[in-house]
Amino acid sequence: MFRYFVEIKKDNYFIINNNDVHHIKNVVKLKNHEIIECVYKKEVYQTKIIDLTLEDTVVVEIINKIETTISNIKKVLIAGVLREQKWDYLLQKSTELGVDEIIPVIFKRNVVKIDEKKIDQKLQRWQAICDTAAKQAKRTTIPVVNNLITNLKDLKNNLCDLNLVAWEEEKNIKLKTYLTQDFNSISFIIGCEGGIDVSEIKILHEIGFKNVSLGNNILRAETAPVYVLSSLIYENK
Repeated sequence: MFRYFVEIKKDNYFIINNNDVHHIKNVVKLKNHEIIECVYKKEVYQTKIIDLTLEDTVVVEIINKIETTISNIKKVLIAGVLREQKWDYLLQKSTELGVDEIIPVIFKRNVVKIDEKKIDQKLQRWQAICDTAAKQAKRTTIPVVNNLITNLKDLKNNLCDLNLVAWEEEKNIKLKTYLTQDFNSISFIIGCEGGIDVSEIKILHEIGFKNVSLGNNILRAETAPVYVLSSLIYENK
């Protein structure tokens, strides 16, 4: 069953009037009376399509609300921007595994350089990837891709209850040490392909981030978020 995010509710009906209209009418070619799921204000509803006649709108009737459970832990991924295919993978898999916010960062060792004139275009594309992944994963929320960070000190505005930075030089403190603690929000930093420079680690320490090891094996930058988010799920976070 297809799932769509909606923002307009009128009585017992939802109005779909975004890019999903094209998907419904021209891609999957749904018909009147077919059943779809709609997410409205983090609540999931079973609905029935009743009007496809308008060019830019689909009207659905609410059948019933579906009970769902979502994590109460806010998860913020702060990640060095990767090459396009790897970055797309990171966005998709992080969304599937429940991330709430993604903050792209340019580190000293970043291979990827982004033209300032193209930042808005990039952010829109990245957000669209998360939107699609959230629908496919049947999430009740869509992760927010925040503005690009080029000065690590700006991350002080994004601190959570628990703030971690995955660093390959950390050998002692394991991820599980922190995940078994009580917290309502967590931010975790994953570096770029070249890793995080020592000078940047010092800045992150000053802000309030703590080193953590992700195990004996060195994980790829696009794989590390999958490891962290999966560990959070395992710990019922």
